[in-house]
Order: sequence, then C-alpha cells, then structure tokens
Amino acid sequence: MKKIYNITSTLLILFSIVNIAVAQSYTSTVTTITSQDLTVVKKKTDIEISIGAKDGDETTKYPRAFGGITFSRIDWGFSRIMDDGAFTLSEDNQFLKYKKASNFGFDVAQFGLRASDNFKTYISAGFEWNYLRLEKNILLNENTSPISYEDGDVEYKKNVFTTTYFRMPLTFEWRSDKNRKGERVKVAFGAMTGVLLKGTQRLKSKENGKQKFKDNYSLASFQYGPFIRLGYDDFGIFAKYYVNDFFEKSPAQKNLNNLAFGISLGF
Repeated sequence: MKKIYNITSTLLILFSIVNIAVAQSYTSTVTTITSQDLTVVKKKTDIEISIGAKDGDETTKYPRAFGGITFSRIDWGFSRIMDDGAFTLSEDNQFLKYKKASNFGFDVAQFGLRASDNFKTYISAGFEWNYLRLEKNILLNENTSPISYEDGDVEYKKNVFTTTYFRMPLTFEWRSDKNRKGERVKVAFGAMTGVLLKGTQRLKSKENGKQKFKDNYSLASFQYGPFIRLGYDDFGIFAKYYVNDFFEKSPAQKNLNNLAFGISLGF
C-alpha cells in the first residue's frame, strides 16, 4: 500500500505542476494531399501516412478502422528509478545512482478503431530509450547474470547507461468537440509494453577516450505498465510507470522500477 500511495502521490504532483502548460494553444500548419484512398498528413509535429479517410475527417461515418505509418506521440522528459516505491536507492543499488535521467520515445505505426468523433482505441508501435547518467566510475560487466560491475580506476567524464526498447502501447483516447479555433482537449490512457532491443554503456575518459559497450546487462526482456497523456491540440504531457523489475534474474534489484514523465508532441 505504501508503494501504491507513493506512486499515486507522485503522479498527482507532476500533473499539477505542468497543468498550466496544457491550457496554452499550440498552432500547427496542416497540409493534406489526397490521391483516391491514400492520404498523407504533414504537421509541424506529426507526419502520418494512412489508408482510407483521414482520422478525424468530419465527413467520415463511424465506427471505422484506421491505420498506417505515423511519426507521432513524441515523448521527451525525465525518468526516475524507484526502489520499492521510494526515490532513494537502497545500498545494493547505489551503483545506479545517477546525476540525470531522461526518457525519449515515439511511435512509427498504428492501427485502431474510431467509434465516434470523440473516442478511439488503437495499438501502435515505436521505440523508447531511457538514459541514466551514472555518478560512479563503474564499468558494467558483460554476459553476466545477475547484473554486476567493476569499480574503475579511471575517472569517467561521461558514463551513460542506456536501455532501448521496441514499444507497443495499447491506447484508449477521448477528445472533446472542437472549440472556435478548431482545437480539442485530449485524454489518453492505456498499457505501455515493450521488448528489449539492447542495453548500452557509453564512457568517456582522458585515459581511454570514448568507449561503447553493448549487452543486455540482465535488463528486463519485457517491460509493461500503465500510462496517461493529457493534451490540448498537438501538445500534451505524459506519465508512465513500469511495474516490472528493471532487471531480471537479479534478486538484489527486485522491486526496482522506472517512472517517466514529461511532454508529448504530435498528440
């Protein structure tokens, strides 16, 4: 219960801080090129190639299916590693102590069903990266399980631990009717899932210059958790919490989870 309370409180505080930004208008230019049943939509923050009528076409009858290639839901923000529901890392996890941590991702394809002008559900696919700028001079060991590391004699000017996932969110989205400017308020929520593609450690030091190592580092092969987006027109904010352990087959890192929050463009 303490863990759920901490997570809920954190999300409420985050959305309260950035809620003012949602009320601001974000104007984008839209150009539509139509050739029979192929529609290409270009926006300042959204590029979409779809088959059939464009999503949101007021002349479209509902329900209807939609899908195609897209470049949208561009998430950029911060991430925090939570240790058993707390932001303070335990002694066993101090090697992951970081100066900064960030999260970035976007969708490249989607397919779904619009039930009405106000509601749709869809599954999409894209990529997501999480970056930990580590404080300690450690070198993560490759091909080991559970995760292990060596204390380096070298002082690293840069020590970034990156995870890369192929993400597949399932989204339920509601949007308001258009206002006088033709813009809408949007709310989306669902389940964010992902498959591990790789883990990377990038190092930079005076002695060894730039170094780059790739391995799975006992990272979770599959990540999953709830997410929410609140937006106005093409601008929004997001929060997502991965309930799976950050590492797998690594008992000392049990209940180590990832929380991410920030802004969304093309939403």
